[in-house]
Amino acid sequence: MTTGSRVVEALKPPTPDIGAVARGLIAVLAMSLLALAVGSGAAAVWAAGAGIVCASIALQDSPGGRVQLVAIVALQMGAAVFLGSLTSAYTVAFVIVVAVWCLGAGMQWALGNNAGLVAAAGTALLVIAPTDVPSATSVALPTLLTIAAGFVQAALVAVWPPQRWRTQSDALAWAYRSLAADARRIAADRDSPLEAAQLTWLRDAFADTQATRRPAAYHGGHRLPERLMGALLALRGSSGDERDRISHMLNDAAVALDAIAENKHNARREAEHALVRVDTAVMALKGPEGPAAQRFSKQLQEAAEFRFPDLLQPDVMNPLRAAMTEVRKHLTRTSPILRHAVRLSVAVALAVAADRFAPIAHGHWIALTVLFVLRPETAHTYTRCVGRVGGAAGGIVLASLVTTIWQPTGVIAAMLTVACLAITFWVVRFGYLATSAGVAAAVVFLLEIDTAAAGATVEDRLFSVVIGGGLAVVAHVVLPDHALTRLRQRAGELLKTEIDYAATVVRAFVHELDHPADAMSAAWQRAFRARAAFEAASGAARMDSRELRRWLRSYRAALNAVTSACTTLERSLPTQSPTTLTPDFITAVDDYVEALRGAPPNPALPWTVDVAALTAAEKNVRDRAGSLPGDIGAGRVLVSEIATITRSLVGIVPNREPTSAG
Repeated sequence: MTTGSRVVEALKPPTPDIGAVARGLIAVLAMSLLALAVGSGAAAVWAAGAGIVCASIALQDSPGGRVQLVAIVALQMGAAVFLGSLTSAYTVAFVIVVAVWCLGAGMQWALGNNAGLVAAAGTALLVIAPTDVPSATSVALPTLLTIAAGFVQAALVAVWPPQRWRTQSDALAWAYRSLAADARRIAADRDSPLEAAQLTWLRDAFADTQATRRPAAYHGGHRLPERLMGALLALRGSSGDERDRISHMLNDAAVALDAIAENKHNARREAEHALVRVDTAVMALKGPEGPAAQRFSKQLQEAAEFRFPDLLQPDVMNPLRAAMTEVRKHLTRTSPILRHAVRLSVAVALAVAADRFAPIAHGHWIALTVLFVLRPETAHTYTRCVGRVGGAAGGIVLASLVTTIWQPTGVIAAMLTVACLAITFWVVRFGYLATSAGVAAAVVFLLEIDTAAAGATVEDRLFSVVIGGGLAVVAHVVLPDHALTRLRQRAGELLKTEIDYAATVVRAFVHELDHPADAMSAAWQRAFRARAAFEAASGAARMDSRELRRWLRSYRAALNAVTSACTTLERSLPTQSPTTLTPDFITAVDDYVEALRGAPPNPALPWTVDVAALTAAEKNVRDRAGSLPGDIGAGRVLVSEIATITRSLVGIVPNREPTSAG
């Protein structure tokens, strides 16, 4: 694939690693077969469902702690199964349990998209619980099998991570060993030459495998070693009384870097002890080298935290406390997370009550549809609700064609579930409609594993899906997001699309696109639609506040400046090949685009950019522009318009919109 094709595809979710998907799905099938052999059909459904959720989480990009994350998800799935199997036989108690669980599950979106989706999946396992009278075996065995299914996925991540992770891990290990050798060389001889260009291979490893939008902590994995190299170059010139102290500090830093690069069982302890010695040495520095040494020490800490996520967490309760603190921030009347949690709790509780009290066959699909449709999103709420319902209906129809003709249950249904999920992992990059269809089809086969609950017709499923979709839309109508919250989210969406437009145009200057006009036109169309939605939201908000009106004027002016700069860049696109530009300049522009695009925000927050990173990247572009030949006028235009884009974004991002209209 050419560079241009990668740019066009950058906004789509990356296709998961085929090997990792295959391993995860084989484990799902194995655990469902085991559950069928030693437990009930319901236990097999639960074990397969938990395995699917944990396999999906295992494929998500995270800078560290992947095994612990999957294990925590497994425990959450086990808790849902435990409560479901314990209370499902008692309808009133079950409805109350579902309502309370959904309230907590909705608040979990405050921790991020993945956390919210995991909570929704756990709720799905809860609402499909059969109405059997609980016993010690019927409660304990499914719970243990569910947790075991998740722990199997965690073990697979630990023993056999995806190829992309292995490639990046090997590249980082090589880079840190190289930096450790450089630190020892400088400690012994300050005049020893260093080749910063040797880290280019690391950048290539991440550029080829890293999508443009991953968690913020995962972004720019190659940048930290490059920053450490820059700090080493700054420390190389030290002299005077501090020379010996810096030499000792660099030797300790080399020990820490070697430990960060290793996978030994005692690497974490070695890194921790070495970092303590580095900090002690840095604190003792009093000369002009102090700031550079402090910066180097801080970067070492970041590298260690990247490698050992729990390095600065003395006990296991700290992450839980941090999560609770984040959730408590959203216990306010205007929070979209709290409103989503209330909507979810009420809608799912009503769906479960309808299933239990109304003569609706296989009515659990009502609650499943509500869980499938509801999100804490303000932009395109109703469009996406209807789209997800339509996608789910399409997937159900396709799966029902198979179940009507073949009527698979047990092992065959488990195999069809796995096959359907494999297709879903492939089509996820085509958008949420295709994903909705794939997931719904997989759920059809998943529920057919339990012979006692199988046999739903396509009419039964579609009738419940329509009711569930309508219930989700009504929940949004009855309890909408706050007007200013909607305006804030629309503003964030507009900012995101403007950033995408700017990033596409900027990349077109330094990389050859297959169809540059189509790529930029598509980006502009998205920005145009987002601007129309933003203006509609601003028109619906009360404009009694002078502060709000002033913010709207400044926001529009800043984004107009970004659009104007992009238009100028489009008119000035160079006709010659980007190969005439220097590699350093192209790298600096790529770094600027990465800093510009940022990472997906928390669902409760509007899209934003890292002002400090963006400013530093823009300065780097200006510095590298000095090496351009004088006859490359397009490069000068690019530098000038990048400065305009940065100035506009820096002006609006720190100044958030007012919190009240009056």
